[in-house]
Amino acid sequence: MKQWKCMVCGFVHKGETPPDKCPVCGADKSQFILLDETADDEPAQPASAQGTGGASGPARKWRCTVCGYIHEGPEPPDKCPVCGADKSMFEPVEDSDAKEAGGGARTAAGSGATAEATAEAAPEGPAWARRLKPSGRWEEMSHHLTRLHGHPIAVHIPNGLLPVSVFFTLVALLFGAAGFATAAKYNTIIVALAMPLVVATGWVDWINRFAGRMSPVFRMKMICAAVVTGLSIILAIWWLAKPDLYQDGLFGNFFFVVLNLGNLAAAGVAGWYGGKLVFTK
Repeated sequence: MKQWKCMVCGFVHKGETPPDKCPVCGADKSQFILLDETADDEPAQPASAQGTGGASGPARKWRCTVCGYIHEGPEPPDKCPVCGADKSMFEPVEDSDAKEAGGGARTAAGSGATAEATAEAAPEGPAWARRLKPSGRWEEMSHHLTRLHGHPIAVHIPNGLLPVSVFFTLVALLFGAAGFATAAKYNTIIVALAMPLVVATGWVDWINRFAGRMSPVFRMKMICAAVVTGLSIILAIWWLAKPDLYQDGLFGNFFFVVLNLGNLAAAGVAGWYGGKLVFTK
């Protein structure tokens, strides 16, 4: 039997033809691709699973209903190594179901395969997430945004400019360099303007790909996004209100420097947790 994968959320459908509409994300049949039925990157797993039996019982496969991570063992882990969800968020899966999720769910949690496992476990997500999910034309646009990797693209703006902005700020304060101060000011303003787009696309991805399920990883990313947004706006206003602050030197702008370093640290933490969703190892 053929298998068709939704390119928006990663849902896998079994049948001779793709469904008219994805039961998980609502994408139409044109968003499905035919999977390679001969590809099986886990031919030895059934035998190895049997070999792990014994006193602790035969190995089973457990799927995290938040991010789709597949764990093999007699019982689920205490904590998902990808998204940080506790063991209560794991459910047992059959071998055939685990193969549908594929190795990608274990090695690249940010790929479309993760949403397949998540949505299959709870297609609608929590009630409050369903209320926040866009409908009609906006829903279609949100799925296109997810399919085109809107959030990873948007987040590269602050991730690229923020370290440069902090570096230019330190140089300007250390050496009284007006040129570096001007560059730092404009970079900070652009970061502040880009953050609403980053937050919006991240929210759309969270609803579309992870069904709005909360875990420590998502909670931390949201906190960091709020910190970066708030600090970037404060720093941009500070630059605009006092463009010659660099003349007071590094020690004369101690609190300003602390806010810049805190902003950079929050962005780094958000990026690290985002990487946990993309790379499980």
